[in-house]
Amino acid sequence: MGGKTDLDRVVAYIPSECKKELEEWAQTDERSVSWVVAKLIDKALQERRKQQGPSTVTDKLAGSSTPIT
Repeated sequence: MGGKTDLDRVVAYIPSECKKELEEWAQTDERSVSWVVAKLIDKALQERRKQQGPSTVTDKLAGSSTPIT
């Protein structure tokens, strides 16, 4: 096993039926459930970014600091 250690952990509670379906999907693709979920999240975030336009989270964070005068 032993995945990437430079990634953050996210915990979610989902219905048993969803978990079973994710497990079947992961097994079919010879991947882990974690990998499948990470890819789904990545795809959803990409779609969200397309809908929101050019501004990104990093742009918002960079613009949040105000200069001290």
